[in-house]
Amino acid sequence: MSRPDERQVRRSRIQLILIFALFLLPPLSAWVAWKYLGTSGVESTTNAGTLIVPARPLDLAGLRRPDGAPFVDADLHGRWTYVLFVPGECDERCEQQLYLTRQVRLSVSKDIPRVQRLAVFGQAPAAALAQELASDHADLTWVVRDTAAGRLLDSFRGDGFGADGQQYFLIDPLGNLMMYYDLSVPAKGMMRDLQKLLKISQIG
Repeated sequence: MSRPDERQVRRSRIQLILIFALFLLPPLSAWVAWKYLGTSGVESTTNAGTLIVPARPLDLAGLRRPDGAPFVDADLHGRWTYVLFVPGECDERCEQQLYLTRQVRLSVSKDIPRVQRLAVFGQAPAAALAQELASDHADLTWVVRDTAAGRLLDSFRGDGFGADGQQYFLIDPLGNLMMYYDLSVPAKGMMRDLQKLLKISQIG
């Protein structure tokens, strides 16, 4: 009678270990990606994005889609997200950011579904701009922020960056703000950053 009991205990232990492994894999993968970029990736071999250390979880309260529906955490999870801010009109800087993020996303070919773009407007865009976004940037998700978005804006402020449209950002598939860029960064550098992250990431 003891042998079946021992086998059952052993099987239960293995199942428990597998369950723990399933929960640990995503954060471990994220840590590997962060470690890789921080020690032998972006900072040491390219003149591309600047890491935000530590990564910052985001409170998405105050973001609304064009139809009024809230933009929520689940909308970020599972994909790498480029974020740009448009406080007023979409000026030349805004247009360049839209162009660059679109081209970098297209450059990853089969991995395009793993990458998305988000534009945060300070006010609803004019009809002509909304139409232009729909035709030239069909993949872009855009939202409008309201007064409840204060905590979100604070998360995008730090030494050398802010939510004023001067920089644009990369969010990891767990919804953490992890990197920022400005227009001095060449597109090839952005592409290398993204390709590295996609190569080693198991979470998005």
